[in-house]
Amino acid sequence: FCQERRMLLELVGPELQSMYDDRQIEIEFVDMHFGTGSLDITQVEKDPYILEDYLHEIEVCHQNSKSVFFLALIGDSIGRMPLPIHLEKEIYDSIATDGTLTHTERQLFVKWYSMVASEDGTATSSTSDNQGSTSTSSAAFKGIQYQLKQDYRNIVLEKWHEEYVQLRDIIDKCLLRMLRNGAIGCGGAGAGNATTTSPLTAEMQQRLQTLRQTQMEQEVLKALELSNEKILAVYREWSSTQLTVKDAESAERLSKLKDQLTMNLSTDNYTTLVVPGNCCDTGIDPDIEEHETYLSKFKNKVFDKLRHLIEEHIANDPDVIKGRKKTVQEIFHEHATHLRILKEHEDAGAIVTSNVPERLKNNLMANFRNGSRHAPYFIYGGHGSGKSAIMTALYRDVKTWFQPNCRIHRVIRFASATPRSAYNLELLRVICQQISIIYNIPEGYLPKDASFDPLYINNWFQNLLRRIEDMNNDVLFLFIDDLHLLNPLDCDIVAALSWLPTSLPWNVQLIFSTTTPVEQLKFTPMQRDRFKSTEYLFDLSVEENRTVLKKQSLGDNNLSFCQYVEQQFDQLEKRYGRKGFGRLASYLTLSEFGLSETELLELLMPIEDPEAQIETEKGNFCFSSLKKIHKEMSFLLRDKIMSAKVLIHWRYPYCKELTRSRYLDANSIRSMHIAIANIFFPAENDDQDEEEDDDDDDSTERDGDSDRQSLASQTTIKDKDNSSAGRKSSAPHHNDDTSTFYNPMAADVSYSMRHVEESWHHLMRSDDLDKFKQIAVCNFDFLLAAVQTVSISYLRCLIEHVRCYLLDRDIELIYYTIRKSSDVLTRDPMQLGAQLIAWLRPISEHDENDTSLLSMTVRSATAWCDGYTVPLLVPLTGWLPAPLPSQIRTMTVSGTGPIRDICVAPTKQHLILATKSGDVQLWHIMSNSLDHIFK
Repeated sequence: FCQERRMLLELVGPELQSMYDDRQIEIEFVDMHFGTGSLDITQVEKDPYILEDYLHEIEVCHQNSKSVFFLALIGDSIGRMPLPIHLEKEIYDSIATDGTLTHTERQLFVKWYSMVASEDGTATSSTSDNQGSTSTSSAAFKGIQYQLKQDYRNIVLEKWHEEYVQLRDIIDKCLLRMLRNGAIGCGGAGAGNATTTSPLTAEMQQRLQTLRQTQMEQEVLKALELSNEKILAVYREWSSTQLTVKDAESAERLSKLKDQLTMNLSTDNYTTLVVPGNCCDTGIDPDIEEHETYLSKFKNKVFDKLRHLIEEHIANDPDVIKGRKKTVQEIFHEHATHLRILKEHEDAGAIVTSNVPERLKNNLMANFRNGSRHAPYFIYGGHGSGKSAIMTALYRDVKTWFQPNCRIHRVIRFASATPRSAYNLELLRVICQQISIIYNIPEGYLPKDASFDPLYINNWFQNLLRRIEDMNNDVLFLFIDDLHLLNPLDCDIVAALSWLPTSLPWNVQLIFSTTTPVEQLKFTPMQRDRFKSTEYLFDLSVEENRTVLKKQSLGDNNLSFCQYVEQQFDQLEKRYGRKGFGRLASYLTLSEFGLSETELLELLMPIEDPEAQIETEKGNFCFSSLKKIHKEMSFLLRDKIMSAKVLIHWRYPYCKELTRSRYLDANSIRSMHIAIANIFFPAENDDQDEEEDDDDDDSTERDGDSDRQSLASQTTIKDKDNSSAGRKSSAPHHNDDTSTFYNPMAADVSYSMRHVEESWHHLMRSDDLDKFKQIAVCNFDFLLAAVQTVSISYLRCLIEHVRCYLLDRDIELIYYTIRKSSDVLTRDPMQLGAQLIAWLRPISEHDENDTSLLSMTVRSATAWCDGYTVPLLVPLTGWLPAPLPSQIRTMTVSGTGPIRDICVAPTKQHLILATKSGDVQLWHIMSNSLDHIFK
């Protein structure tokens, strides 16, 4: 089905996506056969264990898919039985003692299967049990079983495949003989030992038949087991088929499988297509007119069926949240994202014992009963010390601490897990709105005088806490995990975390965790003195706060958390190659909030030849290998739903630190940011080719095995070009609120929430200031998308974040325009165009070049206002002063003596001073600090 799969990836997927873009529905086809090499040797034959990953992926698709999760393409062959990776002892003994096997066949069978430990963890002997099998098959399965050895990974493929075929034929022959004879043999494993037989029970007969199922049968039956409403089956038949006697059993099983599908599926969920000719002739050839007609029918039929099923499931299971106010939708989705992360921690059940929850409970309840005001509680510990696990346990248990008549309200945030939890201002805004929704504040979820300004948000939070203090039967818990990960931006306040109260009402509890010591967090001196009290600070390195966590495996008892993670990295490097794992880890590290599987494949999967073997050792992944490593890295990775996408991100911050130290250098960081940015904003071909040449030159100069060398920089932009051109169904689909208005700078860009949340980080770090300004931070469509899809406070945080890296006149003008417009845009975000015109028109009119960036920004805003259907108050003349303050930054330098020369660094971030003594000093402008002295 190579040609059919190509039609799905290149035509059906993109067409469906374009149809459902504006309805926030993402279409993704997962082709597990893409890039696995020639089908003469299947992927399951190369690695029998990968079938488990395929079946697991079917479960994942079922969990995450709104509509169809499994598409079955069934032709005229059912395939062969895959090699079993597990055999029950009773079945193993029967095969090993089969009298029809030759000595060589028996040796081959025994060579590749080894006994594994029993379920209780005790070691089992390799000696066969000769006492006769009177126990049931299920009991045998729970006790002793034999497992396929994985030594084949160290053997040349041709040699392994030869033994694979022999071993599969041996097992298939023995299983078929047992089923035909209706008896199973048991006895010693040697050829000369006595063998007895016992009749097959119905359960054992079913187990034997299950072992003989082909890959297709296992996958189809797995899908039917999960659901029979979200499956689409396509049967391909040939007009003339010659059936041989050898294929009779396979044809019978294939017919039975089709009948089973047909009986379980509705008529809308399956279809039959007939191809002229004989399948033995040429297969499907697009150059043959009849086959081209068939492929066209296939494409149209599948497209119509999928569209009908998607529409049907949307109608039967609508998203009730979409009918709510935008504020409610925003808060709901944000809270749901963090609750999903919380559930992951709950399912892990990492805590064995800890004194912290009980100690914190005693302290908290004493203050509650006395009606005493108190400070927030802090849990401090290093990487892997159990902070998040303790926070999860507290979130779960606090409801049991109070009387039944008390209403307990809990809000939890994992700092920097989402854009709305990454910045102080935005985090506090969303929390205030969620508290307003929880307590149904009469004036609504946004006060009439609201302004998403730092000072107003701080006061709003304090006022809400005072209101809660008067509610005698209500208790509010606010949990923030990894407080140190919040971005402290320049908000013209004393300290970034000054909004944290030092004195809380008796019925309000704030609990935080941090890896950074409290003394080093951005607190005011008064906060710091208050929070480091042992009454409120629980240091996990102290014996009285001792916390024991569950180990991940039996062999890691003596390893620290960091050592265990490093061990996992070593094993993954060995399994997938340093280059392959290093590239995957690096992309995950450099992403701000995570990347979807589709986006990762855009970066890691070349698509010149769909039937070529994509090898991880060379730094590339296909659908199959990415799914496999994703499953193996489940301890290290987190899947989170954000912006209607499933994003993959590191579970632990230490993984980022380790990746940076192992795989990344300055050149590779820049090249990878460019690669990620090009997913969202495809670059011109000339620029890509130039970048490719640079990367190739770099890669030839580096030794791939040396530490800290640029594994990542071997990603060529040519691969990304091919990804965009060929496998179009895997391109990033803008499936959320978009801004598609007049955009002269990037007319082909439809700005989505993913652009607003992720893309600009990579543009900013790609060292292309002009491009970054033109299509992001100074682009009207981008600014409008940020205000529409998130909020004016997020846009302000975004530009403040940019100002920490770049000092530029245009960016400063945009920033101060947004600051001065905060009050207006809080109440009506659609006034953004009018505000930009009001503040920036006088500046654009005085620019010498009419095509300057700000002039085009103003023209874009004017064009949008002209096309807006709702009345807007748009100034036709400019009377407002420039939004910039009279002095952007005043610096005071000391200890330099007379200064001979002064200049600004090319990045506009540093000031270079040449002193009379001859030393050259490098001062950081935004922080007014001395970074370096050149002697």
